[in-house]
Amino acid sequence: MYEGDLIILPTDTVYGLAAKLYDDKALEKIYKIKGKKQSKQIPVLISSVDQLKDICIMSKFASELVKKYWPGALTIVLKTTPEHFEKTKEETLAVRMPKHPVALKLLDTYGPLKVTSLTDEEGKPIESIRLIEKNFKDKVKDIYPQGHIPKSDISSTVIDLTSRSIKLIRKGEITLEDIEAFKDSLKR
Repeated sequence: MYEGDLIILPTDTVYGLAAKLYDDKALEKIYKIKGKKQSKQIPVLISSVDQLKDICIMSKFASELVKKYWPGALTIVLKTTPEHFEKTKEETLAVRMPKHPVALKLLDTYGPLKVTSLTDEEGKPIESIRLIEKNFKDKVKDIYPQGHIPKSDISSTVIDLTSRSIKLIRKGEITLEDIEAFKDSLKR
């Protein structure tokens, strides 16, 4: 990927439209394609917890949580490091490690990527690779198919860990009750 390049990659949930983490030119393209406002943050996908050390601050609980649920369909909002804030002015960041070998290989190759779900005008995930190729082949550098890897049609659970309490932002397969029970088990 060169500056300004976008790719479409499969994940364990929905296809994602991706740009390199600090590539402002590519991020502008994502906002234009998705019709998003610049103030709406785009989550970051990673292939290893090690990739977070320069961008997010991990609490002890967050570290334990990712050991249990990553790779998988859990997105966690964390406070950013001073270095990341300096580059982006983002105080928080939603991060996830997908459970898909193609996505993980791309994340190993390119590092953390800003990735937003690939949806139609109504906000429904686009799942047909033919439809993706038809609508996006002239807008992205590469399109990587799902292959025969099973996936969920449900978006990831999103929780906010930036304060003392766990706040559910989006419900997915992993429930808030699951996370609370896991937190309680750590106290024993």
